[in-house]
Amino acid sequence: AVILYSRKIQRPGLFGFLKKPLVEMLVAVEEMNANERHLATSPTRIDTQGKLVDSDKINELQTQIESIEKTLNRFISTETEHIDGIVHKERPKLFEKYYEILLNSDVDENIVKKIMNITQNRLNFSSVNENTIQNAIKLLIKEYLGSASVLDKNKKDQSRIVFVGPTGVGKTTTLAKLAAKISVEMDKSVGLITADTYRIAAVEQLRTYSEILNIPIKVIYEPGEIVGALEDYRNKDMILIDTAGRNHKVEEQLYEVKDLISFVGNPDIFLVISATMAYRDILSMVRSYNFLEQYKLLFTKLDEASTVGNILNIKTLTGKPLSYFTIGQSVPDDIEVAKAEKIANMIMGE
Repeated sequence: AVILYSRKIQRPGLFGFLKKPLVEMLVAVEEMNANERHLATSPTRIDTQGKLVDSDKINELQTQIESIEKTLNRFISTETEHIDGIVHKERPKLFEKYYEILLNSDVDENIVKKIMNITQNRLNFSSVNENTIQNAIKLLIKEYLGSASVLDKNKKDQSRIVFVGPTGVGKTTTLAKLAAKISVEMDKSVGLITADTYRIAAVEQLRTYSEILNIPIKVIYEPGEIVGALEDYRNKDMILIDTAGRNHKVEEQLYEVKDLISFVGNPDIFLVISATMAYRDILSMVRSYNFLEQYKLLFTKLDEASTVGNILNIKTLTGKPLSYFTIGQSVPDDIEVAKAEKIANMIMGE
């Protein structure tokens, strides 16, 4: 065959940019004959209907391709850079505004470059304007964030939910908010367990919530004690377990959390992160919890955060699903399902 034209193209799908690119080729194939197989005197190819296309049409197509390439090259610089093995085109001026918007929202620069590159490849350049670029970027951000994974009110078996995370992120208040929603809105029986005996105020705070909500609470002082507490709650639909906020830099303290989870069995785990934390601190914390195979991301204090790019950063880094956001101190009102649309709008400055 005679190769007339070839180019690299990005693999389709959300994670296509993580894989090696495909190669698209246009070739002239050999002419087939009942008695012999020889190279045709003029290049030919097969169209989508299986019919031979003559050389004049191929030449015309080649001319059109060259014209398109010249048009695109005038719009997009041919200078490139390699990031994580991916070729990134230099951004046209029209994209610079949104590049800066994402950076100002504290989205990691490598993620921003990937978003820009994929957006450029997706758009029809003959009709590019600010509105199409903005919508394309928002759509891609929503694809990155994905759908929220929330508690299943139709689940027949007992659910055991463990809240883990560092100190000061609002685990206890968040647990109370979910307990209220489960009890009132989902009409499920709930039991509370707290292992956060390092802070007397945390135990008293949860006791107060349990009295208001008329939900029983048990306090445990050692990981092994949770076995008896779970047995006492065997008839409850959902059991919510509050762990002590531990310093993620101290391995011994994290072992206590790990031991507690091992006694629970196979719980749903919510890793609670404050949206006000610096990216470096969140990164360190998430890596220290890498002993957890499965967990859901729950971000608190969205109302206090000046930017929310870290939500996209951590979702992309971990690949774990989002679950809920908290948006204030009011119990139980200030908690909501983590919607990608909301975060995409906030990142874009809307």
